Amino acid sequence: MKYRETKLDEKLRNWFVNDHTKALLRRVALKSGEFRGLNSLDMSFDYPIAAIAGKNGSGKSTILAMACCAFHNKKDGYRLPKRVSSYYTFKDFFVQHPEEVSPQGIEIRYGIAHNQWRKNDRFPEGVGIGFQGRTKKKGGKWNDYADRVKRNVVFLGIDRIVPHSERSQSRSYSKAFKDAPQKGWEEKVKAAVGEILGKKYDKFRYLEYSKYSLPIVKVGDCVYSGFNMGAGENALFEIFSTLYDCGEGALMVIDEIELGLHAEAQRKFVDTLKEVCLELHAQVICTTHSKEIFDRLPNDARFLIESVNGKTRTTDSVSSDFAFSKLGGVQGAELDIFVEDDVAKALIVAALPAQIRTRISVTEIGSANCLARQLAATYLRNPKCSVLAVFDGDQCAKQLSNIAHAKNMAENPDKDFEEWIISKMAYLPGNTWPEAWMMEAGKDINVLGPLAIAVGTDIDSVVEALSVGLKAGKHKELYTSGVNLGLGREHFLQILAAQLSNGLPGDFEGLVNKIKSLLD
Repeated sequence: MKYRETKLDEKLRNWFVNDHTKALLRRVALKSGEFRGLNSLDMSFDYPIAAIAGKNGSGKSTILAMACCAFHNKKDGYRLPKRVSSYYTFKDFFVQHPEEVSPQGIEIRYGIAHNQWRKNDRFPEGVGIGFQGRTKKKGGKWNDYADRVKRNVVFLGIDRIVPHSERSQSRSYSKAFKDAPQKGWEEKVKAAVGEILGKKYDKFRYLEYSKYSLPIVKVGDCVYSGFNMGAGENALFEIFSTLYDCGEGALMVIDEIELGLHAEAQRKFVDTLKEVCLELHAQVICTTHSKEIFDRLPNDARFLIESVNGKTRTTDSVSSDFAFSKLGGVQGAELDIFVEDDVAKALIVAALPAQIRTRISVTEIGSANCLARQLAATYLRNPKCSVLAVFDGDQCAKQLSNIAHAKNMAENPDKDFEEWIISKMAYLPGNTWPEAWMMEAGKDINVLGPLAIAVGTDIDSVVEALSVGLKAGKHKELYTSGVNLGLGREHFLQILAAQLSNGLPGDFEGLVNKIKSLLD
């Protein structure tokens, strides 16, 4: 299903793309060299939370390390209690045995939104998105870390979910923990974790001994510490306590963000994290193996990392269904059809007879660019693979640019590439985006009567609902029309798609015939 941005998403995005006072990481790219499973990378961030999915060994953890090493820090900057330094270097993440060969010839570029660049022709006021690099020449060392932009950065690895009862140091000092000084954010952390887990914490504080800490809470008459908390509960207290302790403008990097949390808690976690990020103007970059996490984030906050033909491929704005079918190793049917979103999928499924539907799989990819990139990836893996990318109707006029984008992604393809990709492209009816076409086509005389019967109202009410939906704005049409008819968006989408395919078969004829020909 297409992600519908909320007012909170809009506020987060507006802040993130316009703020140059927090040294926000807006881009990370591996320009040359092979670095711990990655041999190319270019990721841009336009939203303060970014989630990276990919199979084991795809390079996700390397990206997190690259993000941490984008910044330096002042000596008195924030650091986790167990750390000696207030900043990270690549030695913090990559430990090598003497027999291992260290990475060579690496060049990493970081785009940072900053307001203290050296004033020059590009930055007359010293403000903008500038670039810094980390390099490691053959046989050499990483260039001077101290030149980096200063920012509080904290990395939380998977050790955060190890229960205190299984941590040797916590068990050793179990009777030595004493009350830690209050920081002032305890009430906010208590509220955040309570909202996610559906608990009413009456009290929350930290106990500490030396560089170790232990959460303790009161729920009703019950008092219990981290020794008797679940792994997810412990992890949530650590994440939100660290975010508030870092202060405004920090970058938090989290490995496998969903660990220890059940599905409902994962969804609530992302929602609460958004609110805290807006409050603190914080940035979060994480890895995940959870579809629940992806579903709760805008499309351009999702990244899929793959190894295609031995090369790293990054797909942004990817749909959750597509990303996690990749991670699940789901095999395609006789024909794999890629579409942009659930609207396209509903129209195609409604237009095809059952005997064809049973022979195909329809997967939501994300955007026209994603479809083009997926065709390029398919060509590199196996050009004889049976696939079809169905673009929205408004993309027909942009076919040349989509082909060019795919050709660029395919990296010097054979001469037959253009002919091949055209044979793998098709379009939905209409010359505009699908929802707008559906609103107009729904008023057709061959559709209107049966549609009114299907939704249980009169023709005039249906016309009114479609007209109001058309005025609602791009991608809000189905929701608005459905509300006017007392139906949810998904329910109305299925009904309308079915009536359009029944009433206007000629509009779908070209697409249906192409699918049949590929199956034959």
